[in-house]
Amino acid sequence: MTEKYNINKLTIQTECVDAIKTLMEKYKDDDYIIQRIYSHIVIYLPNTLENESKNHEKRINRNNHLTEEQQIFIQIFLSKHKYYYLSNNNFFFEYDGEKYMIIKEDDIIHKLLSSISKDRVLVDWKYKTKMNVIKQIKERSLFSSIPESDTIQKILNILYPSFFTSKNLVKYFLTIIGDNILKKNNSHIYLVSSKMKQFLNEIDSISLATIGNTNTTSNFMTRYHENHSYENSRLIKINENFSIEVWRELLKKYGLDLLCVAVHYSKRYENSDKFIEIKADEEISNYVNYLKNTCPQNIVNDFCNKYIVEVSDEFTMDWKHIHFIWKQFLSTYSLPNVIYSNTLKNLLKDKYNLYDDKSDTFIGITSKHLPIHSDFIKFFENTISISENIDINNANKKIVFINELELDELASLFKIWSKENNNIIMSNGNISEENILKILIHFFPSIEIAEDKYILNITTKLWDKLSDINKSFEYIKEKLILDKNLTYITFEEVYNYYYKFCKINSFKFIVSKRYFEKYLYFKLYDHIDYDKFIKTSIFLSVL
Repeated sequence: MTEKYNINKLTIQTECVDAIKTLMEKYKDDDYIIQRIYSHIVIYLPNTLENESKNHEKRINRNNHLTEEQQIFIQIFLSKHKYYYLSNNNFFFEYDGEKYMIIKEDDIIHKLLSSISKDRVLVDWKYKTKMNVIKQIKERSLFSSIPESDTIQKILNILYPSFFTSKNLVKYFLTIIGDNILKKNNSHIYLVSSKMKQFLNEIDSISLATIGNTNTTSNFMTRYHENHSYENSRLIKINENFSIEVWRELLKKYGLDLLCVAVHYSKRYENSDKFIEIKADEEISNYVNYLKNTCPQNIVNDFCNKYIVEVSDEFTMDWKHIHFIWKQFLSTYSLPNVIYSNTLKNLLKDKYNLYDDKSDTFIGITSKHLPIHSDFIKFFENTISISENIDINNANKKIVFINELELDELASLFKIWSKENNNIIMSNGNISEENILKILIHFFPSIEIAEDKYILNITTKLWDKLSDINKSFEYIKEKLILDKNLTYITFEEVYNYYYKFCKINSFKFIVSKRYFEKYLYFKLYDHIDYDKFIKTSIFLSVL
């Protein structure tokens, strides 16, 4: 570089001398021009060059000063204002140490130019500084940010214990989400419940809206398929009593924070498998890696050890009951159904030699989990009938009353029936509503169930609900006649009278307020005022 500079310098010197010689030769006979050449070169040029040299040095010093000031300003500005960027959706982000937010580029520029104006030193360079700052922000990926402890703890506290049973499970879940955002572990699938899939769908929505990611939870599956390998399958579970509406609102406020914490965990622990290896306790590790560390035969053996008992040939279990308690086993241990029905049956045939094809029955086995289910099925088949809808045609529309029993009513009826039939049943009659629902879905698939609580179009010979209500009407009328000043009566007041009538007469069961009001709507459809009011005169005359 120095040698090249010296060559250029020598060339310039030569060219300058040659230029003067050429001018002197050209004007050698013109004394005036010769005098002007002399004045320009000898008298004016040294001063001009001296001034230019000083101005040039000032410009260099000023430029160096402003460059240094600009670097300091940018460093301080970007330290005080943590701005980030994602090129895939062209979004800018700000992190205030507690919360991540999407921010408009115009807002960043406004704050930047305001800061430059206050600084004053860089006023002449404000647009140049602005371009440098925006360029540097665009080089700072949102995923390079490290959340502060307050942000991390906030996300952990939102998810535990409301959604997950331990903080390590929360961290594992977040690490998976981070892996997916950063496109790691593409071969893994995570088997989850359908309720958890709703939870994940909301994360997908907020991920698309904030970071432009379309596959944040695509490897979470609710069903196992034969093309999935056990080796690449992982399990993760969630508390299922959460409200999806509450979760949606939480994500609106903290969704971006959750995604940034997830990416942080993915980077910190390398990937979700490494997290389990390094941080998880034995219980979590065994559950997460249950499929990875097993095979179909081992799962069936585990089921048989816990749910099946080998006994004498007098005992039999039909396939439908075995399949039901298999579902119970999966539910109890929060396992996905990773063995198809035919495969399960064949594995059980291999394990237990006595199987009757005609009756689809296994011989010489039973289950301690079977009696309550078997007894409830007997109860249901012996006491429950399919009910026809009751219709009323009025001038405007056809009014239909659909009979129903609630799960808790079935549980109570079954308990009473069990006491009365203890000579033909094996259980004590105590059954949960959850178990009733599972039995009905599995063994009586044609039964219509609403809201996982109301069994529609059925009646029972153990309790005539409508008869009890109709009997109460005479009692209610007597009470209304005594209260002559009462113009209107509400549905709630009518129900309270019905309730007292049942208590006075020691009825075993009392229909729910919902059922009672539904029947009143049906009976008095044309006479209802203000949604839930009936004129006492109408009540006395119609019912």
